[in-house]
Amino acid sequence: MRNGLVIYNDQLNVQRKSRGVPRDQLTTLHNAVILQSLLSDPKKVKQVFEDKFFRHDMSELFSALLLERCSIVGLSLLNKEVTSFLAALSGSKSLREVMLANPFETLPQVVLDGPMDLMQTILAQNSSLSNGDAMMAHYLEGNIEAAWRHAQTICTDDSRLLQYRDLIEREYTNAKEFDDLLDFLQ
Repeated sequence: MRNGLVIYNDQLNVQRKSRGVPRDQLTTLHNAVILQSLLSDPKKVKQVFEDKFFRHDMSELFSALLLERCSIVGLSLLNKEVTSFLAALSGSKSLREVMLANPFETLPQVVLDGPMDLMQTILAQNSSLSNGDAMMAHYLEGNIEAAWRHAQTICTDDSRLLQYRDLIEREYTNAKEFDDLLDFLQ
């Protein structure tokens, strides 16, 4: 709600304000909660809703992470729902109109009692990280600089990993150029 993805109504109830979510926002709220279990950064969740290219990239990443897994650190994945989730996410319909399937038996936020996302649970499961795992973990946590540092060490023929490395390098370059511009203007 803070980043404006879900619109709510403030209501005055006997000396107290309460917030209500209108019915037309319930699909958006549902999808945001599901995506929040995969991406801990609310800005990236909002970006999935608004940027079709980013949504496509995240759909491919989630496909690689979720398919052919039965569990992640004790979280049960519902295989039929994983397929439905990925199909809806990779589709072209607005995430404000189509409800994503919940691929989890229980959301990671509930099981892990805190704001831990899918990537963090995978990393907890795999104690030894490859550079690609570390790069993606930092990226999904919103630490673009650390993700960029790990991206610089990747030597692979895996086209999907190279694609994400390029995405991270572009985002880092854009952020750096913007930061340099702000420094110049001061």
